[in-house]
Amino acid sequence: MSDLEERAEIAQKREATVKQLLRRAAKRSRPSQAVSVVVPHTRETDANREFAPDRDSDALAWFLIALPVFMVAHAICVKIGAI
Repeated sequence: MSDLEERAEIAQKREATVKQLLRRAAKRSRPSQAVSVVVPHTRETDANREFAPDRDSDALAWFLIALPVFMVAHAICVKIGAI
């Protein structure tokens, strides 16, 4: 029975230690950071810029240029046996 009592005592000590560490972590104050005004992918004044109609023409042009380039690169890789 003393072995079980020792295990229970060790478990209680561990539990108390964990609780104490959690209390310390909760008390630590994190430095407050100012909210960043920089918006990485759009203008702050226009939240829906990514859905603007002028963006579609650019995407189509990129697709029509990139697709043949990719197909040629793929054909070359197949021809040399890389794929």
